[in-house]
Amino acid sequence: MSDAGASGVIASIRSASRLVASHVTIVAFDGIIADTLPPRALALADAAVVECAALGVSLHAHDLVEAVASLLPGRTFIEAVTVAVRQLPFLQHPRIQHDLTAHDLIAMRAQRAWAQAVAHGVALCDGVIDRVHHEVAHGRRMVVRSDSQRREVEPLLRLAGLEDIMMFVRCSDDVPHSPVGPTLRASYEAISARLERQGVRRVQRDAVEADNENATFALEFVATSRTVF
Repeated sequence: MSDAGASGVIASIRSASRLVASHVTIVAFDGIIADTLPPRALALADAAVVECAALGVSLHAHDLVEAVASLLPGRTFIEAVTVAVRQLPFLQHPRIQHDLTAHDLIAMRAQRAWAQAVAHGVALCDGVIDRVHHEVAHGRRMVVRSDSQRREVEPLLRLAGLEDIMMFVRCSDDVPHSPVGPTLRASYEAISARLERQGVRRVQRDAVEADNENATFALEFVATSRTVF
């Protein structure tokens, strides 16, 4: 394709993304657009090993990685830590269970390690760029929902050439932490409220999430939801 032809395709995609939407797809960044779950799990496991060692409890990161990976979709690091110390046998030691400061330190250390890792790039999931372009070119608009922070998500979307064709992006740090509900709920509530203001009703929305639990949860706010994009 010539440069002029490629420019025309891009212009058409961007033009379509600005049309009044007949349908909006909410897409999870973590695990659907970018393959962020393995490095996030490693960052959390390593952080747990370091902070638990300070409490005199010996853990091994390789024992934790797979277990914490299953807890990360739809959760921030601190939310994943809260669930992990309640559910994972590796973390059932009383010194870990009752030291809430240690929980915060694990989450903060994991967040710092993840931010450093993402600075070197994260692989996109197979075929996701073509899929997004296809959807937008056919009149759908896209909203990105992420468990990561905006400073981590936006550069990756920009490098992938996806930033300008997204309707908007809602990251974990865009909504205040609530003691009565997960960030996932706050994110969907904020997304839903914004779409309502723009005239996009629930029946005009679908969602793509990284696991079945989150896909089921999303049905409170969208007409259909799935785990495959």
